Amino acid sequence: AGFEADLGMSRLQAQLLYNRGIRSAEDAHTFMNPDSGLSHDPGLLPDIIPAVERLSDALDSGEMIGIFGDFDTDGITSTALLVRAFSGLGGRVLPYLPDRVEEGHGLNTDALRRLQESGVTLLVTVDCGSTATDEINFAAELGIDVIVTDHHTIHGAPPSPVALINPKTDRSQYPYTELTGVGIAFKLAQALYKKLGQDLPPDLMELVALGTIADVGPLTGENRYLVKEGIERINASANPGIRALARVSGYEMGTLDASSLSFGLIPRLNAAGRLGHSGISLDLLTSTDINRATAIASELEIQNSRRQTLTESGVAQADAQIRRQHPTELPSLIVVGHASWEPGILGLIAGRINDSYYRPAIAVQIGLEVSRASARSIPEFDIISAMETCAPLFTKYGGHARAAGFTIATEHMRELVARLREIADIDMKGTQLQPELAIDCDALPSEVEGPNFEFVQRLSPFGESNPTPVFAARGIRVLQARGVGAGKHLKMRLADAEKSWDAIAFRQGDRAGIARNHIDVAYSMEWNTWQGRTTLQMVVADIKPAGG
Repeated sequence: AGFEADLGMSRLQAQLLYNRGIRSAEDAHTFMNPDSGLSHDPGLLPDIIPAVERLSDALDSGEMIGIFGDFDTDGITSTALLVRAFSGLGGRVLPYLPDRVEEGHGLNTDALRRLQESGVTLLVTVDCGSTATDEINFAAELGIDVIVTDHHTIHGAPPSPVALINPKTDRSQYPYTELTGVGIAFKLAQALYKKLGQDLPPDLMELVALGTIADVGPLTGENRYLVKEGIERINASANPGIRALARVSGYEMGTLDASSLSFGLIPRLNAAGRLGHSGISLDLLTSTDINRATAIASELEIQNSRRQTLTESGVAQADAQIRRQHPTELPSLIVVGHASWEPGILGLIAGRINDSYYRPAIAVQIGLEVSRASARSIPEFDIISAMETCAPLFTKYGGHARAAGFTIATEHMRELVARLREIADIDMKGTQLQPELAIDCDALPSEVEGPNFEFVQRLSPFGESNPTPVFAARGIRVLQARGVGAGKHLKMRLADAEKSWDAIAFRQGDRAGIARNHIDVAYSMEWNTWQGRTTLQMVVADIKPAGG
C-alpha cells in the first residue's frame, strides 16, 4: 500500500511497475517518459574519435566507403542506416551483405577481394567484426582500412582495425552495453554528423527501432528511448520502403507498435535472407521511389508466404519424426532433420520444437557430405557451452546460450548428437523440464480495461526485459469456444462478472476440450481491429480448468 500511495497509482499499476524493477516515483517517471536524457555521448565509445577522423578524411577525399553488414534485420537496418548517413554527407558508398548459405555471418576473404576490386579503401562493418582478426589483417594487405562497429561479446584477443567500436570491450567508457548493431551504427553516425557540424537526419531512428526489436535487444535504458522514439517516427514515416512494407503486412500507418513490427514487418524483411539474398530488403529500406518500394514489398510478401509454408511443413515433419523416434519418452535434447529443409528456416523449426516440447532442439539440413543446423535452447541448458566441448567435430559454429548454429561433416552427426545428449542428461539431471509463465497479477478483464489499460499502453514498447503484462483471471465463464485457422487457433467468448470479451489463443486449437464451463486464464489485452471495428480482446497465453 505504501508503494501505491507513493506513486499515486492503483494496485494494478503499482504492481506492474514493481515487477519491472521500479522502486521509486523518480524511476517510474523515467520509465514512463523515456527521452533523450537516456541517450549517452557517443564520445564515450571506444575508438570513436579515430573512426570519425578516418571517415571525415574519406568523405573529403572522395574515397569509396564499403559497409559490410549481415543478412538479418539488425544487419540490414545497420547497413541501410550508414548508407543513408554517409550518402547524406556526399559520401561514395558501397554496401555488402553476405549470402547466408555461401558465406555465413561475418567478414570473409572472398568478399574483401570483391570490395577491393570495386575500389573500396575504407570498410565499416556493422553487427560483426569483433573477432575477425585474420580477415582484418587480410583487408590491410589489400589496402583497405577497417572500422568495426559491433555489439557482440569478444572472446580472446580482439583484432586491431583502425577503430573497434564496441561497448563490450574492456576499454569502453560507455555506460550502456545493450545497444544492438543498429544502435552502434547510429552512435557512429551521430558522432560523425556532430564533428562535421551537420544535423543528424531524425528519420534514422526508424531503422534503429526496427533493428533493435528484431535483434531482441532489451528494451531498457537507451534502447527504450531509441525504440519508443523510432516507433513514433515510423508511424509518421515518409520512407517509401517502410510505408510499402506496412501496407503489404496489413497495417495502417499510425497503428504500428513493437508487436506489429515483430510479427508483421520484420519477418518480411528477414524472409529475403532466409530464402534468397537479403539485398532486396536493403534496397527496400534505402529506396526513394514509391513504385520501386511497392514492387519490392510485394516480392517480400511472396517470399514471406513461402517462408511460412516451408516452416509449417518443416515443423509437421519434425513433429512426425519426434513421435516416431520417441513414442514414450522425450530425450533431454531433441534433434530433427531433413534433406529438403532450407537453411534459412532451420532456426524457425528449432524454435517451434523448442517451444512445443520444452527441450533444447536442433534442426538439421542433412547433406550428403556437409550438414547445416540451428539450435534453440531453454534457460536450463547452455547450448553454446555444450557445443564448445564438441568443437573439433564442427566445420564452423557459433552462437550464445539460447541460440546457436553450425556446419558439420554429415559423418560426424551421430557422434555429435550422442555427445550433446550425454551433456544434456548430466546438466539437466533431476530438473523438472516444464515452461513457466510469469503472471504480473490477478485481474479480471473488466479491471484491466479503462484507465488501467491506458496505463498498460504507456509501459510500451514491449519486448525483451519489458514483456507485455500478463494477467490471471480465475473462474472466468466460457460462453463460446471454437477452432479457427484450420483448427490451429482457439477462438473464445469469455465473461467475467461485468461483461463478455472476445479471446484468441494462438496455436492452442487442440485445447478446445478444456474451454468449457469455467476456466482459469492467463492473458494479455490488446486492441483488435476487424472489419473497421476496433475492440479490446484478450490474447490468451494459457488456460486450465477452473481451480485445476
